[in-house]
Amino acid sequence: MPAHDENNLDEKLRNIGLWLTEAVQEKPAAATDSLPTGDRRWFRARSGAHRRELIDFCTLMAFQVKVGIPLTKALDVASQDCKDPGFGKVIRALQNDLESGMHLYEALAKYPRIFSTHFVSIIRAGELSSKLPETFDDLRKYLEWVEQVVADVRQATLYPAIVLGVIIAFVIFLFTFIIPKFAEMLDKLKVEQPMLTQIVFGLGYFAKATWWIWIPLFFAVLIGVPLGKKYSPRFAYFLDELKLKLPVFGELNKMLALSRFSHNLAIIYRSGVSILQALALCRQGLIGNKVVEKAVTQVEEDVKTGSTISEAIHRHPVFSAMLLRMINMGETTGNLDKALENVSDYYNDIIPRKIKAGFAVLEPAIMLLLIFIVGCVALAIYLPILSLMGAIKG
Repeated sequence: MPAHDENNLDEKLRNIGLWLTEAVQEKPAAATDSLPTGDRRWFRARSGAHRRELIDFCTLMAFQVKVGIPLTKALDVASQDCKDPGFGKVIRALQNDLESGMHLYEALAKYPRIFSTHFVSIIRAGELSSKLPETFDDLRKYLEWVEQVVADVRQATLYPAIVLGVIIAFVIFLFTFIIPKFAEMLDKLKVEQPMLTQIVFGLGYFAKATWWIWIPLFFAVLIGVPLGKKYSPRFAYFLDELKLKLPVFGELNKMLALSRFSHNLAIIYRSGVSILQALALCRQGLIGNKVVEKAVTQVEEDVKTGSTISEAIHRHPVFSAMLLRMINMGETTGNLDKALENVSDYYNDIIPRKIKAGFAVLEPAIMLLLIFIVGCVALAIYLPILSLMGAIKG
């Protein structure tokens, strides 16, 4: 039985008509210790349950709890309905924890690789405020929104990513194999080379001589950037600051961060968590941008010293004027969660259009880059050949 100490355990047992004769404290268990040994491989192989599985779980739990089905029975149904065997066993483990006397949020907290701090905190607030059905429904809507944004970005980036990959491969092949051969041929013919030809051929020689440096450097950057973001807060802050300054996508990144902030703050605050706790939870990886998270930290400090949220947000230019107006209106009317939801709905509506517009600009830019590269190479080869033909005719 979970208890804070032996006296607390004795009190719990007396309340159900039992006497404590002996108590042994269980050793702290890892997140996977309550599962069978074979299932621990599932945790090592995956960083967490798929978002789709969590959406289905929240949908089913919201419906069952809303109609009055007890949590243990609802979890039993959810485990039977779950299509992923590993996640189904996690749900059955949650059911066992509830039957042993735990709260749902306490059971969820044992599996941080599946249920995030954000997820557990919202469930805790909903459970303690008797708003669990609404809480599950809010989590479902949030996860579906994240799923939709990820799908929109993936769809919009697919074609530019393929084209960009082909361009990079073409340029590497061109400057490593084709151009050096033409340069060697023209050198043998002792043709005078224009400046453009000298530049292009010089790049070809350089690429051929240093290809063994660029390939390891590419993989070093590919691996080093994620590791740097993970282990260096300064580097992560620098990258997120750079994202907000990009010409086309800076505004989009800012909108995504503010949308996550307003959406999460609305869900957490509506579930019964105090505004200070809600702000603290939002800056723990729920915004996706270190610059905005730092601003939220300062907002939290200002609120602690007596400022209103709108006053605190007004001091930080990273927050949009529309967000500031809506929060000010929400504070005035006492409907802060509704105001934040309106901001989130606005961004949810405009972000997909911004994503499509941004990548609509990127696609022709990539094609123009390809035309420019091919044109420069063609001119670099054609001009000395044209000069040679003129000399032969002369």
